[in-house]
Parts: sequence; C-alpha cells; structure tokens
Amino acid sequence: MSRAIFGFKIFGVAITLAMAAGMTLNAFAASAPPEAAQAGYTTNTFSSSFTSATVDMKNTKNKGFQWYLWNLFSVQANPAGVVLNSDGTVTLLGTSQFNGQLVTAVTYTATNTFAGTAFGGGAYIEAEMQFDPKVVQAASANGSSGWPSFWALSIEGNVAGRSDQWPGQSAGYVHSVETDFFEADAPQAKPPGYGGAMHDWYGIYNKTCGQGLCQAKLSNGAGLRVVPTGTDFAQFHRYGFLWVPATATSAGYAKFYFDDQQLGPAQDWQLYTNQPPPALGQPWAFGVLDQLHMFLILGTGPLQPLTVRSVNVWQANGTSNLNY
Repeated sequence: MSRAIFGFKIFGVAITLAMAAGMTLNAFAASAPPEAAQAGYTTNTFSSSFTSATVDMKNTKNKGFQWYLWNLFSVQANPAGVVLNSDGTVTLLGTSQFNGQLVTAVTYTATNTFAGTAFGGGAYIEAEMQFDPKVVQAASANGSSGWPSFWALSIEGNVAGRSDQWPGQSAGYVHSVETDFFEADAPQAKPPGYGGAMHDWYGIYNKTCGQGLCQAKLSNGAGLRVVPTGTDFAQFHRYGFLWVPATATSAGYAKFYFDDQQLGPAQDWQLYTNQPPPALGQPWAFGVLDQLHMFLILGTGPLQPLTVRSVNVWQANGTSNLNY
C-alpha cells in the first residue's frame, strides 16, 4: 500500500496480550507447501474459509472469529462490501478507501485490548484468490485509488496504541514494518505481474520527514512480481510470503511466492537490536519485523471484486503469536 497513512494511531490503549498456538487445520490446508516446509514451518497455525462462524459480519468485535471488519484510521468497513458465498469463499467489493475490508485483529474497546490473531516469530502466509485484471485496469484508468490486496500491518502501533515506539528515541518516534504480500496495482505492467513489497516505516508523523512517516523500501523494480507467461488471474492462484527471522549468526529474509514458485528477489536483513535511526540504507532495515506481530488484511478497491477461497499460515509453532 506504500502510503504514509499508517502513521495514524488508533487511540492509546493499555493492552494485555495472551499467547496461543492458533487455529486448526481445514480442508484447504492438507500439508505445508514445500517452501514452508523447507523453512521448518510445518504447523498450520491458521486456516480459514469464510462463513458466518469465521467472519464477524455483525461487527461484534468479540473473540472467537478469524476475521473482523476493518476498523482502522477512523474508517469502518461496510459489511455490504463483504459477501460470504455458499462455497466458503468470500467476495470483497471495495467499499473502504484503504484496500481493507477484513482483518484478523481488531481493537476491542470494551476491555482495552483486541480480538483476533497476530502472527510473530516467522511464518509462511498464503491466500488463494482470484480477480479480473481487466476490471482492475479499467478502474485504474478511471482514477481508482485502490486495488485487490493481501497484506499485513503490525498490531503494535495500529491496534495496540503506541507500542511501536522506537526505543531510545523521542516520544512518538515510531518504527514498524508493513508487508504487502500481493497488490494488483500494476494491471498494465509488461511483463504482467503484481506488487509484493515491504516498507520499514519510522519517525514522528508529519514531522521527521515532512508529510507522513519516513520509510526504507525495496529497491526500484524489486517489488514487481512477474508471473509465468499465460497466467490467468481470473482463476484461483496461491499468493505466498515467507518470513524467516534473523539470528546472531544468520540473516533474516522474506520471499514472495506464486503457486509455490518464488517471484523476484528476496529481501534480507541483519539482526535488529534497536539500533538508532535512520533505517534507510542500513543492513538491519526491515529487521524490526522480527520483533513485531502482524495481523492480516484482505481488501480491494471500488468496483474491483476480489474473491478469496482460503488463507493459511504455517509456522514452526504458534507460541509467538498473539491471540485473544
């Protein structure tokens, strides 16, 4: 989404976070994909189709659901834009301005905490989706500001108040990572592909870097994920993101996958131990991801339907996840 709007904060909340191992396996997740298994991620900690039992369509914000209606940056998703289909898929119609209709975690004001799940400690994250690129291209030509998207933000600083404070910096100096697993933001790209990127956001909003937040991002062109010749986006495909944290002896990295095939270069980083800013150009840029807990987001732009069949997360285990 590469927009500095993510510097906005939901009102400050004191939050107690409980750890849990996650969700159970369903029919869409018979085994871990090879790229997940190779990284040691063979436990299916989250597996979801889309029904009234898994999606909080009434916006109760109660625990027990896997998906909640987007409620970030002073915008509440309209449930009319979320269509639960009889086959367990969901079709998103793009009634929110932030490419977000469904999230795996939402602020729960009744107890000053949150409902849902955020993922930590590394993971392979995958969604099976379909969309019509011709419709997206037409919307883009007409000035639409949105597009089909599968992405994540840290619960720190977005759902959990100002918990993204950069240690040792002035009050309000934040630091977090946005991960964009898939964005249909290049409908006219040649060769055809989609966006898959990361953004290391930092600074004091509207102060350190002028408007919005400062950011370190992937090098020019690295975010375009070129798909195999003949790919039909109108059919279901699997869009994956592999996150392996850094250690004292090995680099952390992220890779993007399309139907089990890696697309584009990996992004790596050295161990991040709260080094001082700026993150730009540093070997540990993006490394703060390893300290964060990411909640998943599904959304699309106006008049650009996105149908999602399943979302799965594989990890070594779920002990680093936050679940309420």
